[in-house]
Amino acid sequence: MRQMEVRYISALVPAAFWLIGCAHMPETRIPIDGSPVNDLSQVTQVVEDADYPALLRGVDGIPLKSVRVSNDFYKYVYLLKPGHHVFWLMNAPYGHPLVPQRIRCYVIHVELTQGTRYRLKEDAGKKLALLLTDATGEMVSIGQLVDEPWVISQSCRWQ
Repeated sequence: MRQMEVRYISALVPAAFWLIGCAHMPETRIPIDGSPVNDLSQVTQVVEDADYPALLRGVDGIPLKSVRVSNDFYKYVYLLKPGHHVFWLMNAPYGHPLVPQRIRCYVIHVELTQGTRYRLKEDAGKKLALLLTDATGEMVSIGQLVDEPWVISQSCRWQ
């Protein structure tokens, strides 16, 4: 009897992980400047690229209240009012803490159009931040590198 319980548990645990891995979580909408959450036609949507993300850390000179990083389980979409904005961005450093590394900090000036979805991406080779339309991948704006501190400092000088 005890052996049968162990078999069920040993089969149940991998099955549970498999189901969790297959679960599709909806995107979490994060309004930045009082943008409406339920009417996406009135706002612009900004997401971070899945492969080479440029992480949004501030908008119009105001740092974001919490640090969020999209991953396979949680996807975030930032909602902003259309118009001119200044984004503070940084790259996603790799996770090994013992390897000395630097983070790259960017400032990008953007003109956002109502009802459009954009993607933030880093071109690490050229040390540029890119704003692309999510549907076509067309480049909208390019951000310049403004700081490259050691990752241990965990802060950027945006000015």
